[in-house]
Amino acid sequence: MVPTKKHLEQYYSYLYKLPLFNNLTQKELQPLFETLQVRQFHKNEIVTFNSKEHSRLYINFDGLFKLTKIDERGDEIVLKIVDKKDLVSPMHFSPHYDVAADFVKKTTLFYFSQESIAKTMADHHQFSLNIVQYLANSVQSLMLSAEVLQLKTAKEKVGWYLVHSKINSTFELPYPKSLIAAYLGMQPESFSRALSELKKEGILLDNKKIKLENGDELCAYCDPVIGADCAFFKTPNCLHS
Repeated sequence: MVPTKKHLEQYYSYLYKLPLFNNLTQKELQPLFETLQVRQFHKNEIVTFNSKEHSRLYINFDGLFKLTKIDERGDEIVLKIVDKKDLVSPMHFSPHYDVAADFVKKTTLFYFSQESIAKTMADHHQFSLNIVQYLANSVQSLMLSAEVLQLKTAKEKVGWYLVHSKINSTFELPYPKSLIAAYLGMQPESFSRALSELKKEGILLDNKKIKLENGDELCAYCDPVIGADCAFFKTPNCLHS
């Protein structure tokens, strides 16, 4: 897709606000943005990515998709749910297996080549720092997800996921239950059973809305990483204090 001048102005305005480009001027970013490529994908479209042909930085401008791989048993593993403003970098790809993008909604992706990203990093130290911060956050997220999938029970996984919505003050599931279940490595039936168990503890999911009897029931499923974003973490009212 070749963007028009009007679209480019809208896209640039969007990009300038992303954390990846913090503390960089429009003049500094202009050479990179001039290499911007745009591609649109339809709902339910599945595209395979590999490390050799897709060593690019992708930014989700609008839409929703999941990055998946198939394990040795033929089961699908959801590596990441990619929402608006989220990034996908070569760190998500591997020469040992292909990764597929399964588009849940119609999606518009921006992408930059590895060469243009490398040049911008060489020219601007701040951009390198931003890239390092992004990679550090991504690694932490992947490690946390791996720990959740391996060490927690089905009920604990769902409780842990619901904590995110509580801390973000939305109290609402951001995605369909089937997508969240896949991300947590669960079948939809297991997800529903876990919700039934949580209901006994005063945690109710009404459609997509999370309702709590006392307000602190989900705190038992919090951990230090998630809790770092909670205003009440390790205060007198916190279970982890």
